[in-house]
Amino acid sequence: MNTENTVEPKDSPPSATMTEALSEEPSTVDQEPFSEQSETSQLKTPSPGSAPSRNESSPLAIFILILVVISIVIAFIYVTKEKEPATEVPQTPEIAQPEDEPPVSKARAGTKAKKTKAETKAETRTKTGAKAKTETETETKTGTEAKTGTKTATATPSSASKAKAPEAEKPQSVRRGPTQSELDRLKAIENDALKNHEAAWEYYQRGDYANALPRYQKARSGFEQILPHYKQFVESKYDNTTTIQKNLASIYNAIGDVYRNQKKYTEAMNWLNKSLEIRETIQGTDHPETAETYNNIALVYDAQGQYAKALEWYQKDLAITEKTLGLSHPDTAKTYNNIGMVYYHQGDPANALEWYRKALAIHEKDQVDRNPNAAMTYNNIAEVYRVQGDYALALPEYLKAYRILYNTFGERNSTTKAVKQNMAGAYSNSENPRPFNDWLSENML
Repeated sequence: MNTENTVEPKDSPPSATMTEALSEEPSTVDQEPFSEQSETSQLKTPSPGSAPSRNESSPLAIFILILVVISIVIAFIYVTKEKEPATEVPQTPEIAQPEDEPPVSKARAGTKAKKTKAETKAETRTKTGAKAKTETETETKTGTEAKTGTKTATATPSSASKAKAPEAEKPQSVRRGPTQSELDRLKAIENDALKNHEAAWEYYQRGDYANALPRYQKARSGFEQILPHYKQFVESKYDNTTTIQKNLASIYNAIGDVYRNQKKYTEAMNWLNKSLEIRETIQGTDHPETAETYNNIALVYDAQGQYAKALEWYQKDLAITEKTLGLSHPDTAKTYNNIGMVYYHQGDPANALEWYRKALAIHEKDQVDRNPNAAMTYNNIAEVYRVQGDYALALPEYLKAYRILYNTFGERNSTTKAVKQNMAGAYSNSENPRPFNDWLSENML
């Protein structure tokens, strides 16, 4: 509401009668400006009583004329003074324009702008205070964010702690559960990786390392692809992270051993160390599968002629295996066999035979005719006899090993072929007159 539009002029207006009288006289004056002659003639009307003489009435007439003129002038001035506020009334709104009308002059616009700037500053302070109050209330509800460095917290410690507590308890690695389509896709990749792993193991068991390696690599690729996705579901019912990591450790271990058999020792050690890192972290340093990787690392050192390091890693393997699996477990027998092989390579046949026989005592309890590990120990015992020149003792041990491998993997298997070659050399040195193939065919029945 514009209050200046309702303010009355300081001078009170005349009464209605006076206003009407004053409004008539200025009209006569405005239309016909008076002159002494016209006004005098009007005022010289003789009265009905007596008729004074010219000399007697002249001073009176002049006096009356002067009074009339003065009265007219005073009336004119009064009327003009009364009409001045009326002429300024239309200008009154210019003093304070309504908000929807533009300023009427540059000076007033500047004054208004100056006033607006001061008011704006005050309003800004008010809004800033309101905003600070709002932020304070918001931060009180959501908890302080000063700890994360994003905002200065104004919430009270109690309310901030109360709001922050549930967020601190929630593990950062926990994510939403997968959709059914995502879960189906992950399971499909995992199943495919498992199939490749099983196929690779079959080739590995037969000594077909050329076919085992690519399938191990396919299995590795599949498990590595899905591992980051399963890590999003840690501590939920969808968590399969540990299983995937164990499978990867097993595959890394197998790939390392394939490279060892291919005499690629640097590659072998790289993959075995990757396997060991996972197994020691997840399963610990006292787990049988960790011992398995110790065993394969020792095999690499043995193949490189680093026998002291090989025995060191075999002893770490054996300490775990005997403790966790027992003295009669097949894995314990494998470690016995491998320790005997190190002594054999060092030229110590007596210690070699002692460890081989300890291994064989365990292998012969477990379906020896289908046990490839027993076949390897038979072959190793035969090698000790061959080096000693005792072919009569060597050939029966070779034959036992070859029969197991032949029935298990077939004659085209690389390990089967290697044992046959060792046996043929020993047979040749035995100076037996019969052809080797005839002797072999007869003893395979």
